[in-house]
Amino acid sequence: MSRIKISEISSHFFKFHLIPALLLIICSLMTTVHASTTHANKTGISYQIKGKGFPLILIHAFPTDHRLWAPQIDVLQRHFRVITPDLYGFGQASQTNGEAVSMVEQARGIKKLMDQLHIRKAIIGGESMGGYIALAFLKQYPDSVAGLILSDTRTGEDSPEVKLKREAGAKDVLENGTEKVINDFMPKALSPMASDETRSYLKNILIEQSSTGIASALRGMALRENTSSVLSNTELPILILTGDQDALISPQESQNMHALAKNSELIIIQNAGHLSSLEQPQQWNQAVINMFSVKSE
Repeated sequence: MSRIKISEISSHFFKFHLIPALLLIICSLMTTVHASTTHANKTGISYQIKGKGFPLILIHAFPTDHRLWAPQIDVLQRHFRVITPDLYGFGQASQTNGEAVSMVEQARGIKKLMDQLHIRKAIIGGESMGGYIALAFLKQYPDSVAGLILSDTRTGEDSPEVKLKREAGAKDVLENGTEKVINDFMPKALSPMASDETRSYLKNILIEQSSTGIASALRGMALRENTSSVLSNTELPILILTGDQDALISPQESQNMHALAKNSELIIIQNAGHLSSLEQPQQWNQAVINMFSVKSE
């Protein structure tokens, strides 16, 4: 098992990549392009594909959509065939009715997408809720996984108190709309140092999500089971990332997963909150390239 290390980005890397503020401006422009190139899936999941390398499927966090991964696309498509789906209830995917859509059901949709695209095996990555789905996918379809990326997530199930809170949140969003969910999420999603451009970009994604999609996801997350044994039993390479200032899922959870896994690398993303891929894309992307780019060759 590899040792824990703090992510460090060399000056050479920064010379050839855009600074975060400029990158987020480009991401905003990319949103318009993505909307015109979204593919419809027969199972109700919509998706984007960029690049021609080994398949890399990135599963977005709650309560966002595939646009969360805009800062990853330009860099990672040089190394991988990057597929970014909208999960059921989010973005341009089939909408839900507010009833629970479990992590297992979302994982099943990802597998159907792979089958439609004739992808036998892929690197599966997920952030936060996307990590729950990635772990559910590994449990159900181990032969379809070449490696796992778990970003700002955990293996543990919800406590009874958290389950009650999720149900209350689902009922509230169905009755009163998404404003409270967004206002509660925004301060916890990013670190205090996040740029105004990043905050604005994230909020624009959040306000476009439906009440029913958010309620279905809240109820679905409450149904998930502990996946610690799934992680501890696999021999696959696992990349674990966490923002050093994650206020929603403690970095200690990532330390715990790293200790469980047989073949893992832990990268602590500096100056990042819960959505570390969005807030510090240079560090996040380089960690993925370092761990998995050989797959694309």
